[in-house]
Amino acid sequence: MYIWATPEVMGPANSAHRLFTLNIGGPSLARASRLADYLLSQDLDVIVLTETRPNLGTAALIDALRAAGYEAFWPRPPSTGERGVALLSRSAQTSPIRNKAEELGHRLVVETVTFQSPVTLIAAYVPSRDASLRKIARKRQFLSQLLSVLGESAHLQRTVVMGDFNVVSRDHVPRYSAFRTWEYEVLDEIGELGFVDVFALLHPGQQAHSWIGRTGDGYRYDYVFMSPDLSEAALDCEYVHEARDSRLSDHAGVLLTLAPERAPDLWATRRLQPAIG
Repeated sequence: MYIWATPEVMGPANSAHRLFTLNIGGPSLARASRLADYLLSQDLDVIVLTETRPNLGTAALIDALRAAGYEAFWPRPPSTGERGVALLSRSAQTSPIRNKAEELGHRLVVETVTFQSPVTLIAAYVPSRDASLRKIARKRQFLSQLLSVLGESAHLQRTVVMGDFNVVSRDHVPRYSAFRTWEYEVLDEIGELGFVDVFALLHPGQQAHSWIGRTGDGYRYDYVFMSPDLSEAALDCEYVHEARDSRLSDHAGVLLTLAPERAPDLWATRRLQPAIG
């Protein structure tokens, strides 16, 4: 899958940019209208929407954001019961990007945007699961595809990864017995590739929660990671509970404030991968 667009520079030099991810839960038309108002009030440069659905509410929300000037890439989920991800930015995409997650490609978007220099954005919505073998296999397959994409040499520099991963870390508080070893290993492997958990970097020792269950127990499902060369560019990363508190979503959003011009300019060393097939 390739995406072409005209380059466009976002923002003045040395400016900070606001990147936000939020699980929208496939909204109704009424909730989509409220979500659009909320998102447009936040002065966001990049928006990652997870748990999109092929329904009227999701389409209306994305249309409202497009009408407000956002470029949007939303690979529609193939069936009414399926969920996906959308990536929107106030900068046009600048490079052709190959999406290798062909079987679940609507859950993984890879695009490059230009602030003053290009940054690759990877938006992901990892499938949830129950105890059924089919859903376990599906989640494991997607996580394998995601790790393969993250491990491509072109994505190991000037890359930000955002979304709902539906996993928690080994040291998560509280501890939950439902998660399996291979789910904990996903975050380990992302770290081994060199990606930095931005919230943990900026707020060491703090346990954040982005989804609260019916029993009141919190889970940190939503994350922002970045390649290590961008670490100096991360000004802040915070969990924003306003949308959850106002029942626009059952998740908190994650807001990254980024000044990519602070990071070393390694773009010249990167090369797009050749087309396959």
